[in-house]
Amino acid sequence: MLHVVLESQNKNMNNRANYELLKTIVNKVDPMGLIDFNTPESLNEYDPELEAIFKKNIGQLGKKELGQWIYQIFVEFFDEKLAKGREQYDLIANRFLTAIND
Repeated sequence: MLHVVLESQNKNMNNRANYELLKTIVNKVDPMGLIDFNTPESLNEYDPELEAIFKKNIGQLGKKELGQWIYQIFVEFFDEKLAKGREQYDLIANRFLTAIND
């Protein structure tokens, strides 16, 4: 029983770490131009999108699939015209997967 509890806690910590990692990457890429690094509150601008992204087990996706998933979420939240093409979402996916696999 203790093993199951510890495994669950470890998974939650990994999920939180991955969430924070992806948040840092998305904020740096800033695909919608919403981040003002001088205003700490703006660092939470993408939280709703990040929560939607993490509804899938993104660590199991390849770069292309993750880039498409992130793009799809941003299109749902902002619309295709404002999302401005897939390149920046592929960049986010690449940076995230590279970081978690190193």
